[in-house]
Amino acid sequence: VKNIAARNEDYWRIVSELEAQASPRFLPPRRNEGSDAEADDIDGGCHLMDSMDRIFFCGDLNYRVDLPREESEHMVLKMRELLKHHGKNDDDSAGQAHEAEGLRTGILRHDQLLRVISHGHAFPNLAEGRIMFPPTFKFDKGGTAYDTSAKRRVPAWTDRVLYKPWGVRVLEYDSIAKATHSDHRPVYGTFKVSLLGKKLEGNSEARGRKRRRRRSKTSERLKEGQLEGER
Repeated sequence: VKNIAARNEDYWRIVSELEAQASPRFLPPRRNEGSDAEADDIDGGCHLMDSMDRIFFCGDLNYRVDLPREESEHMVLKMRELLKHHGKNDDDSAGQAHEAEGLRTGILRHDQLLRVISHGHAFPNLAEGRIMFPPTFKFDKGGTAYDTSAKRRVPAWTDRVLYKPWGVRVLEYDSIAKATHSDHRPVYGTFKVSLLGKKLEGNSEARGRKRRRRRSKTSERLKEGQLEGER
């Protein structure tokens, strides 16, 4: 629990520092600006995150799986074996895929990050693509075996790509199993992103005022031209 709290605090520290470094002109005004100065000062980065149309938050977030090493590794290795033989025999293929899916889902029920997001303790309003790949940490470097050191760390999905889901569609979300140069397996995502931003409050009214001013000036010029012609 202590480690989870520290990782949650890392998120809030990062977004808070990013907001503090942002130029005042970069962010829209707060809705209740001036009504509660103390609340504005202790914003925690929420104003920055809420103001952005598109957000991608990725890296080694370091959240783990709350399962004993033996149980987690047994499920992961069995899932890997099922997926290796998946498709070789059409009669067994559907059953193998279903069993592998059940194992994967069973491990993810104990994933710390998914629980943190669902409870709103960190990464609010962010989503993640469907995890279909095995845990990406921790491997023995240069091999496919999970940590055989004295610590024998529990296999976990520490490497993640989160995103703000509005206007974004996940096309790919996977890891590269053959990249064995690290004790992590790299994770990548491909996304289709809309270029349309959200409608800002007051923008329509401001644009309407500008249009009315332009029409008024045009009308005045036309009247002046008619008067000149009559003269």
